[in-house]
Amino acid sequence: MTNGHGSTSIWQLFKERGNRSAIYHASDYWDARASAREGMARSLWPSNVFNEVWDVRQRELIIRMLGDVRGRRVVDVGCGTGRMSRFFAAAGAREVVGVDFSPSTVVAAREETARTAQATAPIKFAEGDVVAGLDHLGTFDDAIVLGCFSVACRDEASLEKAMRNVAKIVRPGGRVLIMEPIHRSPLLKRVLHLGLEEWIAAANRAGLVLQGADRMGFVPVRFFCSVRDLPRAVVTPVFRAGEWLLDRAPYLSPLADYKMLLFTTAT
Repeated sequence: MTNGHGSTSIWQLFKERGNRSAIYHASDYWDARASAREGMARSLWPSNVFNEVWDVRQRELIIRMLGDVRGRRVVDVGCGTGRMSRFFAAAGAREVVGVDFSPSTVVAAREETARTAQATAPIKFAEGDVVAGLDHLGTFDDAIVLGCFSVACRDEASLEKAMRNVAKIVRPGGRVLIMEPIHRSPLLKRVLHLGLEEWIAAANRAGLVLQGADRMGFVPVRFFCSVRDLPRAVVTPVFRAGEWLLDRAPYLSPLADYKMLLFTTAT
């Protein structure tokens, strides 16, 4: 059940969090979220006030890492309701394909895109499971994976398989940008209980070569602001202060909820 602009009851969130290893990898859970929530809360945090500042920051980091995407063919793996697919299309990508394993979420992505997109490139949405394989999508210059591997994969073997499936649909020398909650901590992990070194090692075995890294989502701020729609005048400066700390204090990296990793495929 949602409250306000997408917030969920604290008790409901607590129950989901405690059972995350059993439910996050299942499409039924994401189908239910797409139906029960509104706006970006359908695939992001319960608070849409928080989601707005999160979205701006995430886009800034992606552009800082990728640069100009004009003329490139982009696949958005684990696209949710199409938020980033629409962003890349508006940024001048030649074609964008969003893929998700949740049928209801794919429907929501198509509906939201038809209603809101101001894009210069065609956007397509398709169902697909990153662990089972994505060969039906074609070949791309860039693949973007935001918060997908960490819930779709149950262990290191399935993570490597999913990474290999993404690498297969990116042309030689193309780019794979991953932004995931990477943690060993029982409190912060989603499904995978793996550290950053293990993620990079799995990517290397899948044929991906690390080119750069960044981070976002100062954990104390995320915990405080993401559950309820607090006043925008509070959320915005508090969130920006947390991101400022992450940018300027490398030793705080363990308190960054999301790690961004840029890879290229083997040539």
